[in-house]
Amino acid sequence: MTTLTEPIATTATDGLAQTAALLGTGDAINGRERAITSDLTAVAHDLARGRYQSPLRYPGAKSALAPVIARVITSAKQSREVPEVNLLVEPFAGGASASLRMIGDGTVDRILLADADPLVTAFWQVAAEDTERLVDRMHDEWSRFVRHGGPSAVERWDYWRNWIPPIELAPRDRRLAAAMQCLFLNRTTFSGILHGKAGPLGGRAQESKYPIGCRWNPDALTERIRYVGHLYDVGRLVDVWRKDWRSTLDDVPERYPQLLPSRVIAYLDPPYIDKSSLLYRTSFDPRGGYGGQVEDGPEKDTDSLHLGLAHYLRAKAQFRWLLSYDNHPSLTESPWLYARDRMNPSESDRVNLGVRRWQISKRLVGTRYSAAGKVGKRAADELLITTLPPSTVPIDEQLRVLP
Repeated sequence: MTTLTEPIATTATDGLAQTAALLGTGDAINGRERAITSDLTAVAHDLARGRYQSPLRYPGAKSALAPVIARVITSAKQSREVPEVNLLVEPFAGGASASLRMIGDGTVDRILLADADPLVTAFWQVAAEDTERLVDRMHDEWSRFVRHGGPSAVERWDYWRNWIPPIELAPRDRRLAAAMQCLFLNRTTFSGILHGKAGPLGGRAQESKYPIGCRWNPDALTERIRYVGHLYDVGRLVDVWRKDWRSTLDDVPERYPQLLPSRVIAYLDPPYIDKSSLLYRTSFDPRGGYGGQVEDGPEKDTDSLHLGLAHYLRAKAQFRWLLSYDNHPSLTESPWLYARDRMNPSESDRVNLGVRRWQISKRLVGTRYSAAGKVGKRAADELLITTLPPSTVPIDEQLRVLP
């Protein structure tokens, strides 16, 4: 078992930066981007069509929305423009519930996960490539610290909350420990929130009927982690990148030029317009996350970061995309966000990058959230926006047109 040093007290933002630096480059699994193999091995795992597949709990997780997204993509595959989906890219991977479901049920051929959070990417990289060591470490943390709850479990929660990767650890052990930090905090923190403003399940006094370990099922987690490892072994999970959304979307065409743009889809689930800084370690809030990674110029506010994503998708995306958002009015009212009905690339991008003027479709989907509501789950509309062929995007009670 790897020996860990005592935690170092830091702020959440400083800790995130230190963790990223100490984990090394980490842009891809083992530091080198993986090639796509033409020969695909079948997914042979009991969880392929299971209800729950992700080992992570995530604020606003798309496990309930995943079948709807799969339905939209499956419908698009009936067209001549998108006869198959060779790669699904998820630049805001988080819990990756949508990608895991769609690769399991055969909606897409391969998935590529990416996230800007170094802990989240460390988790997915280790789950994919160092699967059994992560399983062993998860069971050890459960049996030694979480299983019996009480003060010792809360003390361990504090340990992981403040932990920074020790520089003396070997890189592989450092990534394993970072993956365990992500999993521990995710399974023992309110709503799975990794941000420092959320406390341990059951409270510090552990007087709640839902104690710190109530969301930690070792057997289920073992199966889910091994499912990720299986997908990587058979080439269905191509890679895991620690990159922001812009770098991810720019790099996919360069890394995989053999893939036709119409047969690659980016599924983007960016941080909420509201409350993102309360839910995510890396959000569009300038106090942390993507806002702190903007190159050049003064610190940008939350709105400008959402505007930057919208501009890229409307004018520079080289392959088709499907975007899900909380249904904030500004998203479909502002021409600088998604009010327009067609992509509008520059002439140079059309000529040099092959960016198309694809039509943009919008639908509303009813969902229920737990992270955004104060008590229990609340009903809410999710907004789906996509450049998949408009004639294939369903319209019915499940996928409603905007009023």
